[in-house]
Formats: sequence, C-alpha cells, structure tokens
Amino acid sequence: MSSSSILFSSICGACVCFILIPSIILIVLSFSSLETIEYGLDFNMITMSVNSVPYERAGLYFLGFGHTFIKYPRVVQTLEFTPAKRGRLHTRTSDGLPLTLGVSFQYRYMPEHLYKLYLNFREQHEPVYVETAMAVIANVACNYSAYTFFNDKQGIAIQMQLSLNSLFEKNLFAHVEAFQISEVELPEKFQDAIVTSISTKQEITQKKRYKDNMIVTFAQERMVAQQVQTQKVTIANGTARSRFEAASAAVTMTEQTVSAEISAYKKLADDLELAPSATLDYMWWDLLQDDQKDSKEFLIGVNPAAYISPSHGNPKSTKALQAS
Repeated sequence: MSSSSILFSSICGACVCFILIPSIILIVLSFSSLETIEYGLDFNMITMSVNSVPYERAGLYFLGFGHTFIKYPRVVQTLEFTPAKRGRLHTRTSDGLPLTLGVSFQYRYMPEHLYKLYLNFREQHEPVYVETAMAVIANVACNYSAYTFFNDKQGIAIQMQLSLNSLFEKNLFAHVEAFQISEVELPEKFQDAIVTSISTKQEITQKKRYKDNMIVTFAQERMVAQQVQTQKVTIANGTARSRFEAASAAVTMTEQTVSAEISAYKKLADDLELAPSATLDYMWWDLLQDDQKDSKEFLIGVNPAAYISPSHGNPKSTKALQAS
C-alpha cells in the first residue's frame, strides 16, 4: 500500500471520529428526563429562555442541545415554623397579649402556573413563601382573642389556611392543602387562669349533665309510681265493683225470696181465710219446723210469743223452756 493511501485513510478516519463522536455527545446531551414526582420546564441555556408549556409526565425527552429541565416537585411540600425548623412565630392576640405559635402547612405547586412562578422568582420562591406565610399567619392571629386560641384552635387553623391559600394561589402559584397549629404559648398567668376557667366550666357541665340525668331518672320513677298507682286503683275499683255486684245480687235474691214468701203466705191466708194472728202463728211454726227438722227436740203447748230462739237467747233458759 502506498504512503498516499495510508495518509488518505488516516485523514478519513480522523474526520469520521471528529464528526461522529461529537454528534453522539450532542445527541446524548439533548436528552433530559423527569421522575414521577417532578414537573419540568424546558430551559434553553444558549438563549437563556424558558418554554411556557410545562412537562407533567415522567419520562425521557429529547429537548435539543443546550436544553435542560427546570424541575419542581409535584408532591406536597411542607413549611414549618417550629423550634426545630425556622423557629416559632411571635405575634399578638386581638386583646394585646403576646402570642407564640408553632405551625406548619402543606402546599402543592400549580403546574399550569409554573412558567409564571419561574418568571417572577427565578427558583428563589421558597424565601418568599416563608416571609409571606409569616405575615399572613401573624395578621390572622391578631383577629382572635387569647381565649379563642384555647377553645377554637382548629377554627383558627382553618381560617389561616383559607387566607394563605387565597394569597398563594393568586400571587405565589401554589395551593395550600392543610394547616396545623401545633403549639400555642401565652403568658403563664393567663394560661393558668384559662385552665382554671376551663376546669370550672367542665365541672359546671358535669353538674348540668348530672342534673339532666337525675331529672330523667325522677321522671321515670314518677312514671313507674303513676303506673303502680293506676294499677292499684284499677284493682281496688275492680274489687269494689265485684263486691258491689255480689251485694247487689244478694239483695236482689233476698228481695225476690221475701217477695215470693209474702206472696205465698198471702195466698195461703186468703185460701184458708186465716186471721192475721193465725197467719203469724202459722209462719212461726213453719219457720220453727224448718229450724228443727234435723233436731229430735220438740215443743208442746208453748205460746209462740213466749218462745226465745236458741240462737239468740240464754242457753240455760232455752233448755228450761224445752224441758217444760
């Protein structure tokens, strides 16, 4: 092989390497990726411009040489104001008492406004978020009394979330999803007074509940007593009614018996043409016969008017009469 051929081959190989390798490098550098927990904006490092359309899906993208992603997390972010991070917030209540708050809240970036977020803050938005949150929380806290922070801390947290979310969505292009008040510190004397007041209120509430329970218990006992009374009255009325009906039946039977006997004796006196005295003697002997039908004793020659019934007279006199 001639020296010219070798030289030509060397030149061709050098040209291929000079073109191919940089091309491969440029192609590789033209790709950029997004994770599943990230949003991205296409940033052109050559022209220092940003594409306004955000990338919201994870994957590998061919953006071109000199392009890369400005990435924003798509998961919820947390800002804390606690002793462990950034320190607690100091403000005042509506009644002028010093107030120290430990709070935290969660926010999420709004992907449709990421371009505006970048233009306004150039990836330096977190300090703005912190300062804005401190101001809003302090202003909202000034609208509530110290007593309210003990009784309705959750309600105050909701109002702080609403105020933050309104400002964040309008000016900071993020949505506040939750807000927590973890610590509330007021002057010690006031806290002791509040604790005493709360304990007293709880005791009053317990007494009221006990009173209500006793009212219900007494009402139940009264109902039971009324039912027992009604039952006893009903039984007494039934017994009285039964006795009255039995007595009425006995009276009716007696009346009917006497009436029947009167009718019988009257008919007998009429049929036999007996005088009243004779009729009375007959009636006496008839009754005496009924009383003595099972007895072996009998009377002879005794005036009925002088006879004393054994059931009503002296037993000795009765025996004397019977012997005579």
